[in-house]
Amino acid sequence: MRLLAVVTLAFASAACGPAAYAGSTFEGDSEGWTLSNNGPLTTPTLEREGGNPAGHLCGKDEGDGDIWYFVAPQKYLGNASSTFGKRLTFDLKQGSIYNQVRGRDVVLNGGGLAVTWFFRFAPGLDWTPYSVRLDADSGWKIDEPTGPGAAATEADLRTVLGDLRSVRIRGEYFDGLNDTACIDNVYLGRD
Repeated sequence: MRLLAVVTLAFASAACGPAAYAGSTFEGDSEGWTLSNNGPLTTPTLEREGGNPAGHLCGKDEGDGDIWYFVAPQKYLGNASSTFGKRLTFDLKQGSIYNQVRGRDVVLNGGGLAVTWFFRFAPGLDWTPYSVRLDADSGWKIDEPTGPGAAATEADLRTVLGDLRSVRIRGEYFDGLNDTACIDNVYLGRD
């Protein structure tokens, strides 16, 4: 009987996907994700096909010059201290690879502080995977009003993760209106 319980538990854990503090695969709904800095459009569109592998979310630029972001729902927030040293992973794609703009690619706010991480390369027209460790060796910067500041220390990241208030992943890479971007397979705290 004990062996059956262990096998059942192992199967149930594997069926839920990779272990993480929080995750979103968008297979059935938008899971509470929103868009920010995007004019009147604040709700992303759920696409049931074409994701990596099936469902995914897309946003379209409706704003006036502001860079817009995919914003994580409540299940990602709170005391995320257990994610320190683990990874934030996600897949992105965009609708155009021309006329690209730079910006803060991932922004984490918490504990009265914000840290940001910059991609080495922008997402392509097909799904582009991203993975960043939540540690002081992975290039996180203190987010300043004028741009990236000093390198974030372990204490800075622990402060942010200990009272995580916002997780934003950039969706706008094209300089102009009507650009699109899509996101899939977001995991915070993946091993």
